[in-house]
Amino acid sequence: MKKTFFKDNTKAQIKKKNLVETGFLEATNIDSNEYLISFPPFPGNSESARKFMKHGNEVLPRRQYTLNQAIKERLTPVQMREEAFTYLNGPFYCSYSFMPLGKDQRKRKVSLVECLEGARIYAYVNQVNLAEINVKPYDNAKRVAKDGAEIVVEVPSRTKGEPRTKFKLMNIPVVDSPEKYALAPNFSSDHSCGNKKFKIRYSYESSKESSQVFNICAHEIAGHLGVINHYWNEEKNVIPLQMSQFAIPTQETVNFYKRLNNNFLIRDEQLTSKDKLRKPRKADLEIALWDWVRHKGHDKTFYPTQEIDGNIASYDWGK
Repeated sequence: MKKTFFKDNTKAQIKKKNLVETGFLEATNIDSNEYLISFPPFPGNSESARKFMKHGNEVLPRRQYTLNQAIKERLTPVQMREEAFTYLNGPFYCSYSFMPLGKDQRKRKVSLVECLEGARIYAYVNQVNLAEINVKPYDNAKRVAKDGAEIVVEVPSRTKGEPRTKFKLMNIPVVDSPEKYALAPNFSSDHSCGNKKFKIRYSYESSKESSQVFNICAHEIAGHLGVINHYWNEEKNVIPLQMSQFAIPTQETVNFYKRLNNNFLIRDEQLTSKDKLRKPRKADLEIALWDWVRHKGHDKTFYPTQEIDGNIASYDWGK
């Protein structure tokens, strides 16, 4: 059972609210005691929705192919995301992705849903646990400038009674050196929760792409937010934030995501239930979030500022 902080309204709870007529992009404009019914953002059954999340189109920030190219161009991940998020060709994306520069050639895939859930875990730690994500860096070696730091983090479970999750983040840029631009896409970890372990994917026979993909989950994103917080507060070091590969949501995007989960039902004619209504699946949420980015733009959706949004640790996640 999920902890209260991570619980969303059930279908039955949503149906007790007042039905309003509006489109899902206007979800942030409705009150907490209202709900809306809309078409399925992903018009398929649950099996095809799962396939979409594995094989669907990805948003592709600019690819860099050599260490020298990355060091020469000196582009931060957020600059490359901004460029890609600004020119979306519709909303039907399952994630954004980036490629490492080195021996590990597994593509890194990042779902916007996981970005939101990572932010929610980070807020939970600060607002309910009244603590911080445990961060233990190993960053004293001279090779850290070129290879990145290895950092052990501990994040809480979203499930009642489950222990905290401890894992290692690797290839984390923490030194202000030219190599940080080449290190950023090499993010990896030894974390293996169910959301990662059982996400088995084979590329199509005709595809040149490897079947091996590194799917980044909410735990890793929350852990990296803890790393960003640690280095800023302990060392006034902004490099982990500057070189972060993860899209940090604004409060407005969190509000939109909350409404999708708590005030939004889908009329799905494929269902056998009498009312033909269901809550959004992950594919629906992902597509809705990309449509949100497409209409609102990168800065209003995934580029928070202290003046407008405050600290991500203090975001309002209430229903």
